[in-house]
Amino acid sequence: MRFVTFNLSLQTNILFMKKHIIFSAAVFAFSLAAFSLHAQGRGQENNTPESKAHKVAAQLQTKLSLTDTQKDKISDLNLTTIKDTRALKVAKRNDISGVREGYSEIHKQYDQGMKGILSADQYSNWKKIQSETRARKQKEIAEQTGKKGKFNADEEDPEEEMTWEESGD
Repeated sequence: MRFVTFNLSLQTNILFMKKHIIFSAAVFAFSLAAFSLHAQGRGQENNTPESKAHKVAAQLQTKLSLTDTQKDKISDLNLTTIKDTRALKVAKRNDISGVREGYSEIHKQYDQGMKGILSADQYSNWKKIQSETRARKQKEIAEQTGKKGKFNADEEDPEEEMTWEESGD
């Protein structure tokens, strides 16, 4: 009788382990599939310079009431700017100061191009949108990194405010 009891107990344990291993493998496979789908869905298919240029132009068309001609010109300007930026990153991979100077030059050219495409009122609204977007992004970065400084200066407690130079970063 003991031998039968031991045998049933062993069979029960083996069955439990098989179920556990199968369940764990299924969870692992599902997690891997979900991660893969998530990585593919991050906009990889829309990561081309052309799609980015058209997306920004479409957003500006709604925000600034652009004509179709203005939208097309802005899309072309965005495309050349994106391509120039990518080329600069590749060319000056190890030269940080060169990259900064290059970005500054590209930004000046982009600003001049926008000034030539937009009317005076549209240009001032675009500059306002740019400054609001920049402030929002800097605030998000500051919140993510936990840094207090001039980029996320809270109006409620100006004594805690410090500049980036003071924080040692």
